[in-house]
Amino acid sequence: MSVRIRAFDLADTEQVVSLWRSAGLTRPWNDPYRDIERKLAVQPELFRVAIDGDDALVGTVMGGYDGHRGWLYYLATAQTHRGRGIGTALVVDVERMLLGMGCPKVQLMVRPDNAGARGFYAAQGYEPFDTWATGKRLIGD
Repeated sequence: MSVRIRAFDLADTEQVVSLWRSAGLTRPWNDPYRDIERKLAVQPELFRVAIDGDDALVGTVMGGYDGHRGWLYYLATAQTHRGRGIGTALVVDVERMLLGMGCPKVQLMVRPDNAGARGFYAAQGYEPFDTWATGKRLIGD
């Protein structure tokens, strides 16, 4: 199966949101449409999608770099296409782009009960570390 990875296009919006919802990535307090809008305002080239041979959108990843470290968000692969290396290809693609920006380290957040994601990232060479994650919402969705 051939899959190509490219930058997100605004026409992909509905397919992306549908994928995120089916993958369980959306939360009531995060409007996925606003998340897309915000990403398009900052480093939009790091918002990547995977397209299969039938031109269906089957994967996504959002990357970001703040000058200190890179971050990954919204990595998702369509349930029907899992186990085919699409998630790995998306991670490798955005890591390559981050490295090209001079990014020395990349990290991400995974919910503690998401054993599948934790296993996936461990297989990609990501190491868990203890930290206290905290946040503050500045704009309510």
